[in-house]
Amino acid sequence: MKFGRIAAGIALAAALTTVPAVASADDPEFPRNGVIPPGTYHIIRHPSNVVGSPMENCDLQVFVDHTVVVLVCGESGVTGRQSPVGPDETHVTFDGRLFGLDLQDIDPRFGHWIGVPNVAGTQLKAPYPLAGVTLNRR
Repeated sequence: MKFGRIAAGIALAAALTTVPAVASADDPEFPRNGVIPPGTYHIIRHPSNVVGSPMENCDLQVFVDHTVVVLVCGESGVTGRQSPVGPDETHVTFDGRLFGLDLQDIDPRFGHWIGVPNVAGTQLKAPYPLAGVTLNRR
């Protein structure tokens, strides 16, 4: 009898902890799928960045397929892809480039993301004080 109560308690606790996560993941007003929504995002220096970034004042264009992106700096552009790695994080890699972006959403409804350059396809990334960037949807 005691085992049944313990099992019921564990099942109830598991249900209560997973329901809010599922509900927030399905909320259309606040998507938490790790995907940058389609649009054009202007890249600026993150406030904690004291050095600057080569991607400053560039635009990241995200297409409606939620995968293809283009980094536009001045008159040149390079195609890339985004790969979600969690509910609020995505990695962006660019064709033929060693560096990509490791981005986290701050408020995807309003198009605010922050991140740092990373070594494409790895977990190696620069610290915010040296290379942090902020993306704002235009």
